[in-house]
Amino acid sequence: MSKTVVLAGGGTGGHVYPALAMGDALIEQGHQIKYMGDAGRLEGRVVPERGIDFIPIPAVQYPRGGILSKFKFAWGLFRAILFSRRALKKMNADFVLGVGGYISAPPVLAAWTLGIPRAVHEANVTPGLANRLCARVADLVLLTYAQTEERLPGNAPCETVGCPVNPRVLTGVRDEAAQRYGIDASVPTMLVVGGSLGAATINEIAMACARNEERGYQIIHVTGPKYHADIEKQLLPLPAGVVLVDYENRMQDAYAAADLVVCRAGSSTLAELTAAGKASVLVPSPNVTDNHQEGNARGLEDVGAAVVVIEKDLDMADTVAQIGVLLGDSERLKTMAENARQEGHLDTAERVSQILSGHFFG
Repeated sequence: MSKTVVLAGGGTGGHVYPALAMGDALIEQGHQIKYMGDAGRLEGRVVPERGIDFIPIPAVQYPRGGILSKFKFAWGLFRAILFSRRALKKMNADFVLGVGGYISAPPVLAAWTLGIPRAVHEANVTPGLANRLCARVADLVLLTYAQTEERLPGNAPCETVGCPVNPRVLTGVRDEAAQRYGIDASVPTMLVVGGSLGAATINEIAMACARNEERGYQIIHVTGPKYHADIEKQLLPLPAGVVLVDYENRMQDAYAAADLVVCRAGSSTLAELTAAGKASVLVPSPNVTDNHQEGNARGLEDVGAAVVVIEKDLDMADTVAQIGVLLGDSERLKTMAENARQEGHLDTAERVSQILSGHFFG
């Protein structure tokens, strides 16, 4: 029987894209998908582009200030929950799946007050604040990593499923992607991406590589909208073999064209790298809870799929040289890519949809 399933959360690609992968799998099962999130963040742009009904809700980000800020937050959260209650009742929601990010809390808490079944998915080893709150009222918690269970409050049953990836990431064709980017498919190519919002350190590495006069490889640099204009200004005229993209909504092309990926180490990014079977240089973000990205990255390094560069220890000249050596060693890249592929899982979203059907949609 078809159900109305509401996805809730977002802010970054690490929340939004796994949510959409799960949504696609649920659509395949015949369910109707709605999405509640912040209209001013990534989900407000990409969800409507997918043809999914998007319901913007008032943003309530947890403050770092004093008592007054926390009071304003509590009032804002209360209002967002009331708004979410009205929206869920209006759409006759049958189920709510929170995917993390502060904006996921109001719909999940509203579902709890209405008696609507609800679950949360946590993409990282260390759960975020919203999921720590929502886990207390969830009927089911879906985990990427088994060790996350001991870090969550509440008594909800947990299932370790991994991080969902949209199979679309495998549909790129190298020659077609190279033609789209205006590069040579026969020349080694580095993809640099700092996540959906971009990352300053990743961009600095990309620019240093672009300026390297001895570079024997091409660069596709996804800058992030926030940084694009400044990077373009700094690099103009663009060195040969360098392509700048502010935001890429066809990552299947970027992966298809790439022999090596330089990026952060969020769970959703690593899930895509392993599914696509791509060698990588990982620069874990230092601005995350419990330094969980370094733990993610070391896991791929341990199996020979990645090289890890720690931001605080970054030596730019050494890093540029190391990237050049990697891109000049096709056999090592091939081995790293195969090691990555051995860690990949493309069936996570489908498994989630089956689990939800077994628990809630029978």
